[in-house]
Amino acid sequence: MPSPEPLKVTPENIPLTILFEDDYYIALNKPKGLVVHPGAGNFHGTLVGGLVNYTSQLSSIGGTLRPGLVHRLDKDTTGVLIVAKNDEAHWKLGRLFADRQVYKEYKALVWGTPDPSESIIEQPIGRSPANRKKFVVTDAGKFARSRYEVLNSYEIISEVKVIIETGRTHQIRVHMQYIGHPVVGDDVYGGKNRSLDSVGKLYQDLGKQILAKVDRQMLHAFCIRFQHPILQNDLEIIAPLPEDFIEIENLLKNRETDR
Repeated sequence: MPSPEPLKVTPENIPLTILFEDDYYIALNKPKGLVVHPGAGNFHGTLVGGLVNYTSQLSSIGGTLRPGLVHRLDKDTTGVLIVAKNDEAHWKLGRLFADRQVYKEYKALVWGTPDPSESIIEQPIGRSPANRKKFVVTDAGKFARSRYEVLNSYEIISEVKVIIETGRTHQIRVHMQYIGHPVVGDDVYGGKNRSLDSVGKLYQDLGKQILAKVDRQMLHAFCIRFQHPILQNDLEIIAPLPEDFIEIENLLKNRETDR
């Protein structure tokens, strides 16, 4: 039997894209495919490994495996992630998250066109009894509220803005599946190949072409806005759309032009 690995993150040379930094916080643009913190099967090659390589100034509230982390993003979700440099900064920003004082805006590509084009999804979310790694809408779950707005509709796929007022695990992915418009590429919540069953024959070839280019759920944490809990100034951090997101949108726009 191999010796157990120490419960401490090893610094690793992982490139970080810094969107903002001051004496209290670091805002990162997380890429796809990068696990945020060590866990089962993912002890090395995490964003935290890159963080501890970048700086020793990280809060300790999250413990030795999650230094600095105030919140998290799924492995294949891109976009803004905030890290605290000390415990006071961590605690104060964590309180803003808990009190729902942080504006969190996502961009997503979803199958079809939601109707109405702008609405609120207020459905409780809990762990699936059939699959403990999956979450579902259930009366036994926790309160969850998402606001969405269709920004662009290409019939087969729409670009939507989603503002989450709560922070449940997989919230947007679960809520969009619940209303029948799963996130493109989401193989856990019906956004992968199964979604083509509901697409008209005319668009099935285009759908297959898009899925051939997609290797993740097309979900991006676009903007976070809050009042700096220490300096008291308004802070807005925006992560530009990633290349794969733009590539799919361009493909859809070109198809609209060709029609």
